[in-house]
Amino acid sequence: MSIDFRIRPYVAGDLPSLRRMVLGLQQAEHRMEPDRAVWADDGGTYTDWIMEEVAGKSGAIFMAESADGIAIGMVSCWRVEDETDITVRPEARAHLYVSDIFVIDSWRGRNVAGALLDAADAHGRALGLAFVTIGLLAVNHAAQRAYEKSGFQAYEVYLRKRL
Repeated sequence: MSIDFRIRPYVAGDLPSLRRMVLGLQQAEHRMEPDRAVWADDGGTYTDWIMEEVAGKSGAIFMAESADGIAIGMVSCWRVEDETDITVRPEARAHLYVSDIFVIDSWRGRNVAGALLDAADAHGRALGLAFVTIGLLAVNHAAQRAYEKSGFQAYEVYLRKRL
């Protein structure tokens, strides 16, 4: 299979595409879980928050683009450190957190998400981190399969119930 896309670091000119993808992610998550927000500003405020986290926490945003230069996916990630000592080994407390990942519908199933996650992994290694974490909605089985394919394993499970 030929690779007909590439992964590259975010540049300022990507902002409109990034905002569209953040909105797409919000809409997809809202369809899966109605309690997830779809912000009225088309993802602008959340995109701004992502950019602040990336800037303040040694983070990165990577864009996937097709061979003809069209943005087809994104991933955002940054360094976090667990605030408590529940994790025994200090080196395991700091990790790369993948906050958001999105691939447009027509490019899903073509390993774009895997390539984006590889870019995030490389960023984490460059920061000297040993672990990367990611979260997902429990009903998002397609994302779980993609993450497991990229080497993620369940670490902690968060459950909820309605009262």
